[in-house]
Amino acid sequence: MITSCITLPLLLFLLQFVSGTDGQGSKCTPPYVSIDSKCYYFSSEKASWNKAYVDCIKKGGYLANLETLDEYLFVHYKLQEMNNGLFYAIGARDFNQDLKGGDWRWARRGFNSRLSYFAFGASEPDGTKTNPELCLGLDPNKNYEFVDIPCSTPFRYICEK
Repeated sequence: MITSCITLPLLLFLLQFVSGTDGQGSKCTPPYVSIDSKCYYFSSEKASWNKAYVDCIKKGGYLANLETLDEYLFVHYKLQEMNNGLFYAIGARDFNQDLKGGDWRWARRGFNSRLSYFAFGASEPDGTKTNPELCLGLDPNKNYEFVDIPCSTPFRYICEK
């Protein structure tokens, strides 16, 4: 006979992981949802990258900066769970398309920081000088890996706060 012994600290840790809260309840208010103690808004409307950037500020946040691989994996899992097949723009841009592979940075309220990891899909980024794709998105057809996108094309977007 197999018995299991789950201690209270282990149970609290597991509940925190599953619920996406810090154990003190969610501090996210609608339309934001809690994922791993952060708050995200998945838009239903489409906007260019620049408009999405401003819209997120108006909603009290910023265009999602998935600054760590863990944060990306939590959002990636949520998108797979949502299973809506929708494409989303997030808050990184290529600040120098002359560099091979670009100079990708998270943009947040006038500050920017280099990506600490790359989750680009095969053959990405693929923008060119004649067909620039200087903004970042998550493509459901590529398992929500990073893809470079034209900044002027309207996509749904993810805000974070």
